[in-house]
Amino acid sequence: MGRKGRYESHVQPYLSQIQEWCQDLDEKQIAVDRLGIAVSTFEKYKREHKELQEALKKGKQQLIADLKASLKKKAKGFTYEETKTTIREEGNKRVQIVEKFKKYAPPDTGAIHLLLKNLDPEWTNDDKTTVDLKREQLELAKQKAEN
Repeated sequence: MGRKGRYESHVQPYLSQIQEWCQDLDEKQIAVDRLGIAVSTFEKYKREHKELQEALKKGKQQLIADLKASLKKKAKGFTYEETKTTIREEGNKRVQIVEKFKKYAPPDTGAIHLLLKNLDPEWTNDDKTTVDLKREQLELAKQKAEN
């Protein structure tokens, strides 16, 4: 009889953490750096254990949701707070001065373009390169139809 796998000791107890680790690491890093198992073993466990597949799937879904939210925030513009700390000598004392500033990050046209391109089917992409490529594709299609 073969030896017991390491899934129960090295993977299963960390399923909720694996879901969180998907935010910062790729699957190979999770396997090797966090769980201490070979990538091939991790791939085998993914095939064999539905709960591991689900943890990875949920982690990736959360990452995608977070990235979409960040992109939307950047597309709309946002206000944030910046802190500046300076230290001054006053006699024998060091005085720390903390200044807080509200700043505004204006809407980012690249983020706007990407969101509209992916979310609004009626939005027309007037990017010259895309228009030129589509025109060339149309010409090629016409030539094929004529032959």
